[in-house]
Amino acid sequence: MKPRIEGSKVRRAAFVFLLGSLAIMAITLFVTTDEETWQGMASFGGLLIAALFGIMLVRMGLEAVGLLILVNGTQDTKLRLHETFLLTVESYFITQLIPVTAAGVPYQAYLLTRKGVRAGWATAVVLVKGFVPGVFFFFVIIGVVIAALLGWQGSEKSMTFLKIVGPIALLPTAIIVTMVIITIWRPKLFDRLVRGIGGFLTRKLRGRASDRVRETMELLEEESHVFREALTTLGRTRRWIFVWGALLIVVAFIVEFMVAVVILWGFGFEGTGVGPVVLQGVLKPIIAASPTPGSLAIGEGGYIGFFAAYLPSRFVGVSLVLWRFVVYFVPMFVGGVLVTRRIGRAVIAASRETAEAR
Repeated sequence: MKPRIEGSKVRRAAFVFLLGSLAIMAITLFVTTDEETWQGMASFGGLLIAALFGIMLVRMGLEAVGLLILVNGTQDTKLRLHETFLLTVESYFITQLIPVTAAGVPYQAYLLTRKGVRAGWATAVVLVKGFVPGVFFFFVIIGVVIAALLGWQGSEKSMTFLKIVGPIALLPTAIIVTMVIITIWRPKLFDRLVRGIGGFLTRKLRGRASDRVRETMELLEEESHVFREALTTLGRTRRWIFVWGALLIVVAFIVEFMVAVVILWGFGFEGTGVGPVVLQGVLKPIIAASPTPGSLAIGEGGYIGFFAAYLPSRFVGVSLVLWRFVVYFVPMFVGGVLVTRRIGRAVIAASRETAEAR
């Protein structure tokens, strides 16, 4: 059950993310700022900046409570809130840094097994926790489309942003929902799809790439059965546990969207937060599906368009930097410190065991 997270891969991804983000932010600030920008930043105030970090703390706390409910409501092993909170922060670092390898799922499951949760159920809980936001965002997009057809109109810039982002966001969310439906009601069809895609890729690829595809497909087929069992069990025998856990995870994402809303208010936006939250709900699936560390470039591009829909151009760049710093930089740094400390303790323990064996 122990995840294969290579130290060199983590360091390389962290370096790419840090260097790329700093370069993008420096260019953005250089191109978009002027004297009025810094005057506006001075009036933004330290209390608002503190509020931004408070919002992210609440966001991760809600996810930790959701995880706590899903585990404690279905297992004899009971976790404490601070344990699920630390797990959430650590997995935030891993998931954001190496999204293309889906490292967050095995890492979170591994940490849960270290706390006494059964291996299969730990994986299932993490998978359930992961699919809930995807389904939520799918219905957000569908709701926005229906509202637009019924005549709902926002500002011209926000509607332009929505028309560009909406169709792109629909693809990853539709894939998630479709695969969940197939996994639950047609598991044999899901297995055939996995084997077919895996067989095609292994024939086209060679060497290590082919082996990794084969391993991934075998793992995907195995975990899909665990996921289906967990979801049906939660739905039939622990329905309210599932509802409350899922609801808190969804609310956690909505709270995260308030970071950008507070930034808008700090730079003079006078509207409500409803429109900005809805637009971020449409944008989030694109960012989450990004194959780059920390959604590098994809996140910047998406939120430049988002902030430009509500603010004067002179505040777009500095808003983007604030958002990236609060939502990604600081949480990932704290998570990285916790992961490094955990790995260090594991290495020391392994060294002691080797020494004792000798």
